[in-house]
Amino acid sequence: MEIVVDEWLLEYMRPDAEDDDRLLALKFVNAWVRRCDRLLLRRPSPFVNKFYRFMKSFGRDLEFKGRFSKLNSLLFRDSLKTRILDDDDVLSLPEEVADTIPCDDRYLIEAASCSEERLLVTTDERLRERLSHWTGFVVYSPAEFLAKFLPQE
Repeated sequence: MEIVVDEWLLEYMRPDAEDDDRLLALKFVNAWVRRCDRLLLRRPSPFVNKFYRFMKSFGRDLEFKGRFSKLNSLLFRDSLKTRILDDDDVLSLPEEVADTIPCDDRYLIEAASCSEERLLVTTDERLRERLSHWTGFVVYSPAEFLAKFLPQE
């Protein structure tokens, strides 16, 4: 399964994130790796920009650095875990979809449109509401995604 995530994953892994949020992000990463899913990552994108900004800003925190070093390997060096989509890999969104999506979120929809699943995991309620009007996109919160795809043992 191919999954698109927005910046919540990075925000939840910050050194100053709430413990519950960090745990949720780590569960998500573990599920992604264990289930053999693949993330779709649009490049360039706000996600990639934030990733590198956080690496620079929080790089002195050793615990954070360890988490992000592993994430860096998964995102940018492991083609089995991440499919990177450059400008030439994505199609323009239909005008009726593009007009309803905020500019800073379009990269997510472009990436999701490149997979059969069209699956997006986000904490952005406004984006979830807007996408609920369009068939073909499946949108989960992180907790919903984990509940559905990582059954409790």
